[in-house]
Amino acid sequence: MTATAGSETTMSDDETKTAQGPGQADCQTDALQARDRALDELAQANDQLMAKNHALAAALTRASQELTKAKSQLGQFAQPPLNFATMVAVEACATDDLGVQHASAEILSGSRRMIVPVSTTLQASRLKPGDTVLLNENMVIVGRRDADRLGAVLHVKQVFADGRVLAADAGGALQVVRPTAVSLESTLEPGDRVLTDAARRFVLDVLPAQEDADLVLEETPDVAFDDIGGLDEQIGRIRDAVQLPFQHRELYRRYHLNAPKGILLYGPPGNGKTMIAKAVAHALAQGADAGSGVFLSVKGPELLNKYVGESERLIRLIFRRARERAADGRPVIVFIDEMDSLLRTRGSGVSSDVETTIVPQFLAELDGVERLDNVMVIGASNRVDMIDPAVLRPGRLDVKIRIDRPRESQACQIVRHYLTDDLPLEPGVDVDALVGVLVHDLFAHGEHRHVADVLDDSGVWSPLYLGDVVSGAMLKNIVDRAKTRAVKASIETGSDVALSVAMLAGAVDGEFQETRDAVLDADPVQWSRINGIAGGRVVRIRPAAGYRAGYATGYDAGTDEVRTSGE
Repeated sequence: MTATAGSETTMSDDETKTAQGPGQADCQTDALQARDRALDELAQANDQLMAKNHALAAALTRASQELTKAKSQLGQFAQPPLNFATMVAVEACATDDLGVQHASAEILSGSRRMIVPVSTTLQASRLKPGDTVLLNENMVIVGRRDADRLGAVLHVKQVFADGRVLAADAGGALQVVRPTAVSLESTLEPGDRVLTDAARRFVLDVLPAQEDADLVLEETPDVAFDDIGGLDEQIGRIRDAVQLPFQHRELYRRYHLNAPKGILLYGPPGNGKTMIAKAVAHALAQGADAGSGVFLSVKGPELLNKYVGESERLIRLIFRRARERAADGRPVIVFIDEMDSLLRTRGSGVSSDVETTIVPQFLAELDGVERLDNVMVIGASNRVDMIDPAVLRPGRLDVKIRIDRPRESQACQIVRHYLTDDLPLEPGVDVDALVGVLVHDLFAHGEHRHVADVLDDSGVWSPLYLGDVVSGAMLKNIVDRAKTRAVKASIETGSDVALSVAMLAGAVDGEFQETRDAVLDADPVQWSRINGIAGGRVVRIRPAAGYRAGYATGYDAGTDEVRTSGE
């Protein structure tokens, strides 16, 4: 179409496409579609980037939190340590116009004595002597703890008028300490046990009195005099010395007679010294007017202590307990077994000479200024020669009774206590006859009971037979051997097996062999002194001739059978 000059010609898109032809229209369509696809891809990429951005933001948030946590832990780990100290006293305390506290206190840090400031966050009036306080790196008190309950244990020796306390440790070293508010709640007395701080300047607490149950056994024994055989003479003497003063008090007052303070039972071991002491306590408990008596059995070895003064304190403790038990009139027996181990002769050099202080303390308790009414000391010893003579003199251990080895008649009485009529015996066997056969065999002076030969210090050899070393404990052991064999036989057969002469003879042979071996292995001097053989003057022991030749009667412990000569 032709236009005139100067006029504008406009065409629509359709007209353009029509005018351009089919090829050009397709190209434009493809371009538009490509553009749309590019936009979609960009949108998807944008969405992916946004998701990644959110994930990164979450990761950064978590990292920030972990970093903050790490910084907090690092700050905690970097804090300087707090030191413990012991509070002595508040040095100064004042409050300014703004209400801020300005305080300082005297403390002990180890062995250092210092005056340090008190934090404004801590009330100075709450700080008490003996308290545990906390110091920061600038030596400022920033915290308070209760007084420590761990420390050194001291014994009070003296309490001064100003409240200070003179105390001693287990080694006897003296220390002046100051009580705290807690310890002032109890009245301190000499002998009390107190707890002090590590520097031993403050009494933090008063400890309960030491329990003496581990030193003495308090009981009323059930052993009666009737349970002891073969010691009628000794029992009669001890009855006169012990029972009469308590059971006939008025007669003793009438004749101005005092009960003996102490009794010594001495003699070879295993012959009833401890049983007699228990029987005395049992008799007093049965017949005392003021109620049951008390038997205090002292564990002697536990009284010995390596620290100076500790053994003496324990002796005072035991006698104080005895006085307390006897205050109401009850008889109290203080039994000290193996007295020679505790009260040795002073200056003998046999031990570490601890007896130089133990013996005087014992004597002071026994007959010192403080009265010891209704209390009697009974001692037992195998070595009376080792006890300090001051202990044995009249007025202290007034009565001395020797408990010797039983002879044949006494041995029959002892064995009769253990071989009773209610035991299963062979038909037609009389118990008394059985006892007589056993004792006669035991005291026989034949070669089959020849233990050894002993040489005294004068050069004389003497034979030693089983009857020469017999004791009440040995007699009981022989009967128990035979009973044990009967019990084993009863288990094997399923019915009671009667005690027989062969069983008792085998038991005697078994005891003979063990005694012979023990004697031959013993130190002659010490063995003879303890057992009272040849006056304690034996210097040598040799086997019997039959033992060397190998023809002495023997005993087979495995079969419990007797082997006669020639087997």
